Amino acid sequence: MRMSAALLLFALVCGMASADFLIERVDVTISDIQPDGSARVHESIKFVMYGNYSNSLYDSGIGNNELSFWSTNVGLKDIKFHTNPARVDILDLRLRPQPRTKCNPIEGICHGELILDYIAAPARKDNASTVPLAGTGLFTVDKYKPRTQRYNINPDALAFTTTSEGNIIMDKNTYLTLNLPAESVLLDVNPRPPDLATTLPAHVANMSWTDSVLVKLTVSFEVEEDIDKEVSDFFSGIAHGVSEALSGPQGLALVALVIVVIGAYLYISMAKRRGEE
Repeated sequence: MRMSAALLLFALVCGMASADFLIERVDVTISDIQPDGSARVHESIKFVMYGNYSNSLYDSGIGNNELSFWSTNVGLKDIKFHTNPARVDILDLRLRPQPRTKCNPIEGICHGELILDYIAAPARKDNASTVPLAGTGLFTVDKYKPRTQRYNINPDALAFTTTSEGNIIMDKNTYLTLNLPAESVLLDVNPRPPDLATTLPAHVANMSWTDSVLVKLTVSFEVEEDIDKEVSDFFSGIAHGVSEALSGPQGLALVALVIVVIGAYLYISMAKRRGEE
């Protein structure tokens, strides 16, 4: 009997502790998508805190930028990366707790917010590798014709709650927003966001999902580079190659060879002119 009472008391205490913090809203925005499939991610995790203890706990960590600290002490499932660290490399992370707002001293209620900014990049075998590992990155990229790249979202790189079939569950207080490159053309999207009523393919600035199940999430778009950029990249590649060759161990020999070739050409040209005279 005493054991049952103790277990009941423990359950009540745990329930009170878990009620100290409550998720208010989660916004995940993906933007600045790059040719290698990496992108910038901005996460805003807002929650309500109840009681003096939870307010003091929040204030004690206001200068702490370790996600593990907040995940452990707040105890909410959404205090995490909403991209999958097993599928993307988290780079240039900045975690910024915001000061408490909208406080009600009578009820002991305040609102808090954690802001995460980082780059989600494809994983690579090592730092020197330029080829992403298969299945990693927020987007797979296919340069299927000159100057044109096709991007497809990688649902496995996202880390929201999922169904047993692996479909993404967007709660009513959770929002996923995707900002497409300005020059992109949207080819396919499924499920279609409610505010997207255009006929595809089309130029779409952004799209957002909430309060729905994203069954077999698909986003496909293409970006066509300007021909001036292609020409610029071509000559930049040549200049870079020449620079690397000159700075290498055979650089002096290469310079000498170029001088000899130019000198021989000038000598032959001058000899021909004299013969013609």
